Amino acid sequence: MSKTRKVMKNQMNNTHDYSQPEWGHNYNILHIKDGGLSIDLAGWGRGLSDNDYIIIRNGSETTRYQLNTVEYKSDPRDMWFASATFAPREE
Repeated sequence: MSKTRKVMKNQMNNTHDYSQPEWGHNYNILHIKDGGLSIDLAGWGRGLSDNDYIIIRNGSETTRYQLNTVEYKSDPRDMWFASATFAPREE
């Protein structure tokens, strides 16, 4: 059974939904700065780019961050490290 991952276009930036982690599509928060306004993450999955948005779990809710930088590793090829800034959703 194949699950479709949500990727939404937001003008020039994609939004990647990581709120329901699964094998090969997951993340860990490495550092929380400025009371959660900035975070560093490590994760697995393809297609993330600088300035894209990522939706992550925040308790029973979700929170949106904008990826400042994304750096993919060569082994495994889908592993990435990123820094992100809180980006409230627009109504």
